[in-house]
Amino acid sequence: MKKIILIIFFLISSINPSYSNVSVKNVGGTIINQNQVSTTIQVIEDTIISLKFLIKVIALDPYITNTSNPQYKIPINKLFLNDGENEFQMQPNIEMTLFSINNVQLLGYRKNYNCIIKNIGVLPPGTYTTRLQFKTQTAILSFNTVYNLSFTIPVSQDISSITNPVNIKLTPENVFETNANISNITSPQILIKSNDKWKLILDTSKLGDLIGKYYFQIIGASKNVTEYETSQIELLPNKQYILAKGNPTVSELINGNYSTDYINIKYTLKNSTGKYLKEGQFNNYVSYIIQCGEN
Repeated sequence: MKKIILIIFFLISSINPSYSNVSVKNVGGTIINQNQVSTTIQVIEDTIISLKFLIKVIALDPYITNTSNPQYKIPINKLFLNDGENEFQMQPNIEMTLFSINNVQLLGYRKNYNCIIKNIGVLPPGTYTTRLQFKTQTAILSFNTVYNLSFTIPVSQDISSITNPVNIKLTPENVFETNANISNITSPQILIKSNDKWKLILDTSKLGDLIGKYYFQIIGASKNVTEYETSQIELLPNKQYILAKGNPTVSELINGNYSTDYINIKYTLKNSTGKYLKEGQFNNYVSYIIQCGEN
């Protein structure tokens, strides 16, 4: 009988680990929604059997930092780890217990955590990173690993117009003028949305045939437009004109929202041929293109 007891004790002792290991890996892409960003990690502990078991996490950095522009930082307390049942708000250098059990734990531990950055505004593009230390404790040993949590915010840009199409209309009073100078009835307003520095380009590759000389001129712009052309410029086929450049169109980076930024542009038709303009409707097409750009 004593021999049997000794054998059972030896088996349990041999199964109890001489090590305790924890690892973390990313198991999902980045999801960007309004006011939050999320990415999923998996925490793995590979101990076969343990009589006591803890998984803890600690945020080693006070911020989640943009690696390209370290001036852009998200406070670490906006980061939450959610396992589907519980949610843990990170605080700098404060240890939190994700999982705890005081009886027999078999075959280790494997669980997904959704890392959610909440209550944020418009983020500048780039890769953001912060360090999370995960620690496992059993009745015998402890082990820790540092995981670099990271996610990438892409450049987000959009342009639109609230006045389309542009209409230059000849009236009975000026149709026979051989030196007519006629502008669009309503100046188009180009709305700009960007989380990065930008430049706005006017492309005339599909302009088509012109019945006179056409010109464009920017006659107004909002606050985030830092540079734009104010003189009247002739519109020629197969050209790209830089209309304006500007800063991110947001009220405040990290915490703010997109603002309404715009340029107003006027188009003019001039008849300097000394001949009458021929009758009809003429369609000429230009494209507006937004790109990343330095001021």
